[in-house]
Amino acid sequence: MLCLVLTWAGLLRDFPAARPVLWFSFSTATAIAYSILHFTSKRKKASVEFLFSIALLFAGIINALNLIWLKPVYFPLLISASVFYSWQTVVPLSFLVILLRLKALFMNETFVAEIAFSSSLLLTAVLSSVIFDRFRKGKGKDYTALKTIRHAAAAMPETNTEAIGNNEAVADYFTSMLKPDEEIKELLLTIKQAVFADSVNLFTPYQSASGGEFSLRCSTEEKGDIIVTGKGIIAECLKNKKTFYSGEINKSISEIGYIKNKKVLSILAAPVRDGYALLTGVLTADSSIYHAFNEPVRNAVQMFAAHLARIMERERIYPKLKRDYNGLKILNEESSKLVSSLNLNVIAEKLCEGAEKLASLHAFLFIASGKQFELIHHTGSISGNKTSFDLKGTFINIAVENRLPIYMADMKDYRASVLPFSAENIRSIFVIPLIYESKLLGLFVMSSEKAHFLDTFQTELLKVMCNQAATSIANAKLHAEIEKLATTDGLTGLFNHRVFQEKLSEELKKLSRYSEPSSLLLADIDFFKKINDTYGHPSGDLVLKEVSKIIREAIRDIDIPARYGGEEFAAILPRTDSKGAMDIAERLRKAVMDASFSSDTSSLRVTLSIGIATTPSDAKTKEELIEKADQALYYAKHNGRNRSVLWSEIKN
Repeated sequence: MLCLVLTWAGLLRDFPAARPVLWFSFSTATAIAYSILHFTSKRKKASVEFLFSIALLFAGIINALNLIWLKPVYFPLLISASVFYSWQTVVPLSFLVILLRLKALFMNETFVAEIAFSSSLLLTAVLSSVIFDRFRKGKGKDYTALKTIRHAAAAMPETNTEAIGNNEAVADYFTSMLKPDEEIKELLLTIKQAVFADSVNLFTPYQSASGGEFSLRCSTEEKGDIIVTGKGIIAECLKNKKTFYSGEINKSISEIGYIKNKKVLSILAAPVRDGYALLTGVLTADSSIYHAFNEPVRNAVQMFAAHLARIMERERIYPKLKRDYNGLKILNEESSKLVSSLNLNVIAEKLCEGAEKLASLHAFLFIASGKQFELIHHTGSISGNKTSFDLKGTFINIAVENRLPIYMADMKDYRASVLPFSAENIRSIFVIPLIYESKLLGLFVMSSEKAHFLDTFQTELLKVMCNQAATSIANAKLHAEIEKLATTDGLTGLFNHRVFQEKLSEELKKLSRYSEPSSLLLADIDFFKKINDTYGHPSGDLVLKEVSKIIREAIRDIDIPARYGGEEFAAILPRTDSKGAMDIAERLRKAVMDASFSSDTSSLRVTLSIGIATTPSDAKTKEELIEKADQALYYAKHNGRNRSVLWSEIKN
């Protein structure tokens, strides 16, 4: 410490500039000495002194060369120190660095600047220390967790190390747990040899109509050599849960609880209890010798009974572990399917399929549509063909009103309507509202003919899956809205001009594979400009919307209507010749002519002029087909209007 004080005092007296050889030799030797002391103690000692000696060297260089602009180098020095040292080292170091500027601090012209510099330096030290200390703590927790996992993995039965971390490792672990009978038999044989018994047996309890009884689970004897008689010593051991020892049996052998070919004169019976104090069996060791088992032997048997309990406990929890593993595996697989599609029907189908895999049930997915709920997919049987329902008055509407999942384990005594339609044999039901950003998107319902068909683990898995489904449904709806905006005309709701061109190209490609005709209608509202000029654009918009509605109703489901532009409309008629196209055009023209459109100020009537062209008879390409239909429309407009004209009629 004295060396550091002398070096610092020399710095304050400008020795780096006045006597550089002396000062730098002494300060370098001091830094080397503290670095050796620091690193040989594995950085446990002299950390502040070592870092301060480095800072002194920086200060000396700045002083000797008069490079005042280099003083910000202390900031990265402190931040770098924070990476490797705790705040107990960095914060004191920052105060010592401030002392390096002590001489400049008392100069009037630099006092304010030095105060600001010192404050910033101290704040940097504190903040960087806090940040890196938290990082180190988090890293320490991760390392501890990893160490725990490694210890747990080391305690697992031996598996193929190459399979660790994948499904095969888990499968190997579960397979090793499928052999409890072999483990128990090996343990009983070990006990027999260790305590010099004639036979060692494991009896397990079961409930019968006559009360608690027991059966032989495993024995060191051959099958049939041990005959269970019931009651006796084993029954008492099961009842009292205490170790029993008799070194001399004079009474009837049947009172032991079993009989065997060889006479039993000594018996030791120890209860087998797992970690939850649950009695899982009775371990017995017998001998044909009086007083065969001394105190150390009895203690050893009790120790073996504890080990036997662990084997049986592992066997008991294995089905739950396997079910939980399979449930999580299904959840992972089915959740990935939910996010792989933006199609609402596909999402609904995958959700119902995934729910069926997690639990044997019937699934129903309702999507909210205003005050109604539309049933878009289900795996159960329902009556009628109705798909849109009002849920008021039904049990599942409780989940809609409360926006919380509801699980009714037994609906035996429930008399009100459960679903908005007739569904048979519903004994239990689970309802989950699908909520995304506080908005109710729909309702997922699972029902079963069995009571208590779900446990807590399954309900939690289903909640997670439905939460993922809600996000996927919201994304699908958003995608559908965006797609609709991109493909339809905002005023009429018909396909826009771009989509019309794409659909017509697709139809003509199909025509190249099939020898069927297709037709195109181009329709124009007569004197539409006069309607806008006389009644105003709102009335014109009303006419456009009402005419587009009539077009949708007049054409067939396979036909493709579009707004061609302005007051012009188009309709692609697949697999339709000229005669069929004329019939559809006339039906459309008459429907518009007979319609009356009421605006706020008046009642309007309009007519249509329609041009028709058919491929391949009238045109071979898309451009030719549109041109011929447009020429037929032009002919209709200039020859009386309110008429339908075929290109084939005017081509000559």
